[in-house]
Amino acid sequence: MPDVADVVVVGAGPAGCLTAQRLEERGLAVTLLDAGPRLPAKTRAPEVDRRIWPFSVEGDGFDWYRVRAVGGRAHLWGSWSHRFPDNVFRRGGWPFGRRALDRHYAAAEAQIGLKRGVLSPRFEAVATALELTMVPKAGARLRGGAVWTPRLLPVARRARQHLPATRLEHSRGRVQAVVAWDLRRERPVTVPCRAVVLAASPIETARLLLASALGPLGRDVGHGLVDHMVASYVLLEPTPAPRGADDLHASALVESFVNLDDQTARPYRGGFSIELAGPVPVSALGLERMVPGGEEERWSATQLHALGECFPHAGRFVTLDPSLTDVTGSAAPRIHVAWTPEEEAMAEDMKQACAQLSDALAIPGSKLIKFADPQTAGAGHEAGTCAMGLEAPAPCTPQGRLRALTNVWVADASTMPTSGDRHPTLTVLAQALRAADDCGRRIGGR
Repeated sequence: MPDVADVVVVGAGPAGCLTAQRLEERGLAVTLLDAGPRLPAKTRAPEVDRRIWPFSVEGDGFDWYRVRAVGGRAHLWGSWSHRFPDNVFRRGGWPFGRRALDRHYAAAEAQIGLKRGVLSPRFEAVATALELTMVPKAGARLRGGAVWTPRLLPVARRARQHLPATRLEHSRGRVQAVVAWDLRRERPVTVPCRAVVLAASPIETARLLLASALGPLGRDVGHGLVDHMVASYVLLEPTPAPRGADDLHASALVESFVNLDDQTARPYRGGFSIELAGPVPVSALGLERMVPGGEEERWSATQLHALGECFPHAGRFVTLDPSLTDVTGSAAPRIHVAWTPEEEAMAEDMKQACAQLSDALAIPGSKLIKFADPQTAGAGHEAGTCAMGLEAPAPCTPQGRLRALTNVWVADASTMPTSGDRHPTLTVLAQALRAADDCGRRIGGR
């Protein structure tokens, strides 16, 4: 590692890798740290060992999806890449509208090779019958059609592995170094730097900042935790799936159709979209046991995932649990979870909408299988623990710069004030590039 890095980027997931690449393009010396290894191509990321990376939960339960490997949660990503609509920014109290992100959205789309499919006649007919706005899936693609992954970026190949950050050393409102734990040598490592960008995921970023004793300007770090509510179903139909269909042409997004105007108003603030994918062979989803034995080739499966928009409230936040430590000796995160009456009402609408869609799609003899209830917390799209705002007490500025430490930026979903009404990755990447540009300008990059 360099004696003093221009920028240390913590977390080599999609946001961290794109941020590091952008800063290197500005001529800055970047050190990219990740808690896990760089896995061989096409290797599936293993489940995180909760015995050495524990967490605790207060409230209704929480299933925390984590990946400890270069590439981060891109290992689990279905590549959905849709921009948030204007009303997400407006009703969520974001410090800017969508137009402020348009340039960064375009840059992120170019980086991930965004491709859009074509709406299938089946989905088009259902959209017309139910008077829904439905668009083809937009996905991140490499040449040849494979899903884009940040692991292929040169900066990802240079990531420093097995080095989870544990705290920031700082003085007089400025960071001086990142302290990490070398998992292979079982000792602490200090990385001096001129600036830091955090892209470790909302819960990990909050944990790291809470462990760094930020003082009064950091008092709201960890608050505002949001995630998507997810209602997941699989429609099993007694008809063979078409062969060789690309998922961009076999998937679609049902745009949110609630709270658009007075006629679509609901007793909650947010909205929800629905991802449709299929039909595919039941074997592609490991569902052979759910159809009659010996008839697996005669059945197909279509997935329905409704993603509901959540807003901050006092019962959902992240703290440290000093009674529980991880392999580095650091206090584990404690995740506080609760649902509001508004979210409970939205959950019912989401389930009803999925049932209506499946009825419209199904042929005789089909059956609908429920896989996830929207009030089961932990969809894997956490956000909001270091939310941005125009002024304090929001922990971050609209550019993602931390108010408590003026040379630290947050480039993951921590800065998002709400979860949005659809898959968040493209918005996270756009905001990460925005944070990288602000960081580069302030510390002297091109």
